[in-house]
Amino acid sequence: MEIEPSFPQAQTASNAPLAPLACATCRKQKRKCDKQLPSCSLCLRIGRPCDYTEELRAGSAPSPEDFNALRQEVAELRNLLTRDPALSSTSGNNVATNSSYSDDSSAFHSNGPPTHGSLPNDILSPTGNGSQSGSTWPGPSSFPSLFFLDSNAFEYERFQIQAPYVRVPPGALSCLGSSTELRAMIEHYFDSVHSYFPIVSKIRLYQHLSNPLHEPGADIALLFMSMKLACNELPDGTPPQSQLYQDVKSFYHYIEAQNGFSIQLIQALALIGLYETGHAIYPAAYLTIGHAARLGIAMGIHERSVPQMLAKPTTWTEQEERRRVWWGVIVLDRYVNIGNKGKPFASADPSLASILPTDDASWDRGQMLATAPLALSASTSIRASPFARTCQASHLLGKVLRHINDKSLPLDYRFEEALQLSRTVRAFAMLLPEEAESDDPSHPTLCTSMALCYSAILELFDAYSCTERAVPNAPDTQVVMQEEAIRGISDFSAGALTLARRIRSFAERVGLGRLSPLVLDALYQATANYAWYVRESSDPSCAEHAAELKEVLVMCDRRWKVAGEYIRIIEATEFALASSIR
Repeated sequence: MEIEPSFPQAQTASNAPLAPLACATCRKQKRKCDKQLPSCSLCLRIGRPCDYTEELRAGSAPSPEDFNALRQEVAELRNLLTRDPALSSTSGNNVATNSSYSDDSSAFHSNGPPTHGSLPNDILSPTGNGSQSGSTWPGPSSFPSLFFLDSNAFEYERFQIQAPYVRVPPGALSCLGSSTELRAMIEHYFDSVHSYFPIVSKIRLYQHLSNPLHEPGADIALLFMSMKLACNELPDGTPPQSQLYQDVKSFYHYIEAQNGFSIQLIQALALIGLYETGHAIYPAAYLTIGHAARLGIAMGIHERSVPQMLAKPTTWTEQEERRRVWWGVIVLDRYVNIGNKGKPFASADPSLASILPTDDASWDRGQMLATAPLALSASTSIRASPFARTCQASHLLGKVLRHINDKSLPLDYRFEEALQLSRTVRAFAMLLPEEAESDDPSHPTLCTSMALCYSAILELFDAYSCTERAVPNAPDTQVVMQEEAIRGISDFSAGALTLARRIRSFAERVGLGRLSPLVLDALYQATANYAWYVRESSDPSCAEHAAELKEVLVMCDRRWKVAGEYIRIIEATEFALASSIR
């Protein structure tokens, strides 16, 4: 299988043939063209036709692509004129400034100190201040509405969506500091968040930065800011809604309002949702993750057979990145619904034919594997990458939550399905600790998948363990499931305790940077279960286990503030019960 390079490098050989003039598109947009034949590097990277002819041959009829390009040019010009009427009386060079990379992007290499409130007021507010509002907030959309109004006609006409270039606002990247500080932040991100949530291609990101023909736009800037937000450890007493968080959220809405849709946009949104989930910023976390799911569906990354908003990927690494982004959205969507009962998911369950993420290390290096892709339907006993295990666990978590929320199931089928889910999740949860034995002690990559399994099975058992919830005249499988749930709560609370000890051990060695916020619900559920055992039986060993889990949550609170929220919930419940007894 031949795969074109993702980011072609400019030819530097002295004998390389060059076109006498820049291509038509580069001339129109007043962008630098390397004049490579048969296609310039910029057109090849973006995936658009490259035309070196001065004009159509006499007598030849314009093609549908020519009409589409003309429509888009007219829409862009109308959009520019609507934004600033003064453009109609200025030279063409001023018009080009709005669609090409400007000197304001030097913020990528700013040597000044980081500042707060880096985004100007006219970007943070849709109305802006005075006359500046019309020059920054977008005017009428040039997005082809046919894509949503009639996708069949859109595909029949073979239209392509040309993503607009969104300028980086002045000072928007000052929070990232100098180029050296930016590089250090990127390395810190890949050493921390990327270890448990690998949705950004390391090799492709560095190709973006090193390619001399690449023009960083606002989407890349937003991704950098979101990466810094996700890997930033808050000092004690600092609220999660920091200035950086507010700037990232405002910057995202600014780009989205200008139809700057790209894979970087949804990556940034997923990282924002991860940050909000880890710091219990609700309802923002729930809404952000739901928006990421909707945006991914609109782009078409959830299914390759539907109309696509993004250009066709040119490399295996790029295709794998899109797959991982969508799986990341599914993982977050399932996790954010654990405690939020009765709500539908924002994303549909993946089909059993869906391909799981490949080996994480090989993908980071851009190396294709000779092995066949692993489908979701494959046996869980087949060895898989850590992130693939996380995806499998989130899929099982989704099936459990759907089962609990579905009140319309017939009774005989409900308990049979519950028992089947119990067997499936139990088998997978028992498999993971064995695989984790071969993990690097300083980098336990399977903690997230184990925690998601424990969250799923403890949720399932909690729904069937209470005798007060028993249904009269139910089939005998109800009693079987109840016995299974009562035993299982004890077994898997102990499993979550073992996981907590593992987390504390590696955190004491390498710190909390690689701690995933997705492990904390399992620790919370286990703590609540042991606290319930103490109230029921006054078992001193259960009291010790609950206290040990609380200590781990207190430690995790230094990285993710949601751990402190879980502790307050447990303590509030204990206080309420103690007060009722008195």
